[in-house]
Amino acid sequence: MKTFFKTLALLSVILPFLGFLDSGIVRAEEEKLTFGMNIRFRYEFQDNFNQKYYGDNPKRGSSDDGFLLGRFRAGFDYRPSQNIHLALWMQDSEVWDIALPDSAFYKGTFGMEHNPNKDRWELWDAYLEIKELFDLPLTFKGGRQRIYYGNKRIFGPGQWGNTGRWIWDAAKFSYKFKGGFVDAYYGRTLLHEPGEFSLNHRHGFESAGFYSHFELPGSLFNIVIEPFFMTKDDDHNRYKGEDQRMGNLDSYYLGLRSCRKDIKGFDYDLTYISQRGDFAHDDIEAYGYHLLLAYNFKKISIKPRVSIEYSFGSGDSNPTDGDHETFDGAFGARDKMYGRMNLFHWKNIKDAQINLEIKPEKWFYLKVEFHKFWLAEREDAWYLNAREYRDKSGRSGDKVGKELDILAMFNLPKKNQIQLGFGHFWPDEFAKKKASHKQANWIFFQWMYKFSWGVL
Repeated sequence: MKTFFKTLALLSVILPFLGFLDSGIVRAEEEKLTFGMNIRFRYEFQDNFNQKYYGDNPKRGSSDDGFLLGRFRAGFDYRPSQNIHLALWMQDSEVWDIALPDSAFYKGTFGMEHNPNKDRWELWDAYLEIKELFDLPLTFKGGRQRIYYGNKRIFGPGQWGNTGRWIWDAAKFSYKFKGGFVDAYYGRTLLHEPGEFSLNHRHGFESAGFYSHFELPGSLFNIVIEPFFMTKDDDHNRYKGEDQRMGNLDSYYLGLRSCRKDIKGFDYDLTYISQRGDFAHDDIEAYGYHLLLAYNFKKISIKPRVSIEYSFGSGDSNPTDGDHETFDGAFGARDKMYGRMNLFHWKNIKDAQINLEIKPEKWFYLKVEFHKFWLAEREDAWYLNAREYRDKSGRSGDKVGKELDILAMFNLPKKNQIQLGFGHFWPDEFAKKKASHKQANWIFFQWMYKFSWGVL
């Protein structure tokens, strides 16, 4: 708690100063050199679950845990000309009073800790961006960066997590044209080890690929299609196959997303992705897809939007046949996709979802979600914790549970934002047999403040 009180003391000094800077003395939009900060605090309470276990008797941590997350970002952006952008930002992530120990986030496949809650003073954005290379609509971006596209299901930064789910050391080229773009990249993902600066230790995954976006103006509804391809590799010989031999991860993904908004009030979003390659000495044969259909009631003052979704990630039907059929959701975000309580990954999952959203004012947004979850294959695991929650016989069934989530967001004056939410989970047959019969609850309250100012 001493660190927490030191942080509060620091904020009490700098916040009045931030308000002074935000009062109109300097503005950042047109400046060559821009400084900025981003401060976020979130309190969470988890009842009958934690980040690794479900139920009232977890092997590690506590089943009833309240903790505070804090994240502080500071840095600058320098634009000496219209086509050159240099960014240098740091991030410090802290957690106070959490019961789950840091060792719970030790990843055997990485051979080190990868902590979603804390990582002290790391590079966040640190890149050079050059536009219109060779007098072409070609942009180069190299350095530490976030890579995300579309609905962030395939590539997503995962910014709900306190340290950030996917941060890249990468080189990316982007070619833009009328109605679309093609991006190609090579990079490695950052691992969050709180006691070690990231430039001094290994990366997570290595990847190369492309993502493209094409608007089809000749089609009936101006449909958008987004073909993509990427690899996901790790050559550190830490993956155990079904024959119990260790090996590398050498996988690749090929997929397509199609979407269109506002077809007489309707939206749709479809994604399909196939995964192939090698998991140790097993052959990867997996796939996933996501379907969304929504309707926007534009003539109603509170602007309700109703949508239905279905997410599927294949599972492994036979744990001894040498085929790895469990889909792994590439580099996508997780927090907004498969329940806000973060009990599920895009792995061995069927998720039927219905949503209601309202946005009566620009400053207020409310979303209610209801999910029903099954295992895609009952012989595979619930990937909240694959070691603990798997029945290779399949006799525990495939029904995992249902989840209700409510999220409210308030965009307040002077760049303040408040979010608060509630989640409730009802366990079904599989969860009751392998984890606990007790229901779970989750609440959170979050405050975030952003600002920037130019000096040149």
